Amino acid sequence: MTRPGRARSGQAMVEYVITAGMLILCVAILAVFLYTFNQYGDRVFELVADDWP
Repeated sequence: MTRPGRARSGQAMVEYVITAGMLILCVAILAVFLYTFNQYGDRVFELVADDWP
């Protein structure tokens, strides 16, 4: 027979792994957004700084 506490310990580990995975995914998505908006900002600054004859 298995101990009753063993199943709870496994469940807690699964919850920690799922939470860690979600945290890593959120950080990755935010990094992509940051890169995209930085690129967009650079384009806007180039257009504003462009010299017209």
